[in-house]
Amino acid sequence: MTTEKTYYEDPYRKELDAVVVSFSHDKLVLDRTICYPEGGGQPGDRALVDGKVRILDTQKGEEGEIIHQLEPGASFQPGQKVHLSLDWEHRYFYMQVHTAQHMASGILFTRFQIGTVAIHEGEEILTVETDQASIDEGTCLELEDAVNTAILEGHPVHYEEVTRAEALGRHLRRSIKVGGDDIRLVVIEGVDTIACGGLHVANTREVRLVTYAGQEEIRGHVRLIFKVAGKAVEEFRRNRALVDRLCALHSAQPDTLLSVEEKEIASGRELKAQVGRMREALAGKGLLGLPSGIVTWDISNEVFDLKDVVKEIDGKSERALCAVKKQNGRLLWLIATTGSWRDFPFNQKRADLLGAVHGKGGGRDGVYQGSCEGEGEALFSVFRSVMEAWART
Repeated sequence: MTTEKTYYEDPYRKELDAVVVSFSHDKLVLDRTICYPEGGGQPGDRALVDGKVRILDTQKGEEGEIIHQLEPGASFQPGQKVHLSLDWEHRYFYMQVHTAQHMASGILFTRFQIGTVAIHEGEEILTVETDQASIDEGTCLELEDAVNTAILEGHPVHYEEVTRAEALGRHLRRSIKVGGDDIRLVVIEGVDTIACGGLHVANTREVRLVTYAGQEEIRGHVRLIFKVAGKAVEEFRRNRALVDRLCALHSAQPDTLLSVEEKEIASGRELKAQVGRMREALAGKGLLGLPSGIVTWDISNEVFDLKDVVKEIDGKSERALCAVKKQNGRLLWLIATTGSWRDFPFNQKRADLLGAVHGKGGGRDGVYQGSCEGEGEALFSVFRSVMEAWART
């Protein structure tokens, strides 16, 4: 049975009474519906049945029926009368997005000779995959201006039912993707005409705003990213609030914020470098105070890290060093062998050194690092035993 598609008769209708045709496995089929099924990049509608049962999605069936996917736990009987209440905010947003997509693709084609390969209408962004390998930023901003100009001009949007021959005679920018001889055209007067089965607003002013949000490469093509309607306004306000906050933090004006921030970043990098040099110096001073031979060193309470110790290791010293640092609940370890200890075969002795503490890690040229379980003294005890045994061979 084919479901009566009242959403085509009146895309702005929000309420409807209908009769249950069938219900099985949370799938509800009605004699008529205001819920648009997913298609052409536009998601399926959401709604309420009798004000309490949620329609999570709407899809096309194989025999012309419209399938309403319900939340689990509902029950309906054939012949039962029900009332649909559309999730209008969800529907209207996608009507705005779908209209914006036609405007962007139409202007891309007529003004820039750029075709559209695929589109996606998401909850946050609209994407238009073009047939170009590259599009410069200036063209994208010019497109943004042109779309918003068309929005403000208030172009009416209407539908026409024509034959396939008549549609082909219009020389549309995109091939017709549906079969049959009856073709539904969406006409944004003065902007774009295309074969489409989706739902759109009645006038371009309803789209409100379209902002270009960037681009990415996909399948060798440029995919353009846009924010539309309420999502574009939200991003504008969010960015304005962010700029205001940053200006307050830096005691700057919007036109000087970037230069002030760049100076702050440069100053921060220099300060970080200075702190790094100080930490390395402290690590070097600590190493100077260590004796020769087999040495263990717990630096858990020091401001410097094992990486700072590594940078200050003196290859001329005579030392087999095992250092540890407890950090964020993990025990990090460092084994460094210099001088006559340089030939210690770490890889051969790895299991003896790290097995008992379930240690992981490695290295080369006398410097080895990783992490292990337990406390440092457990590793220190094994380290002393292994190094003393090797020294006696």
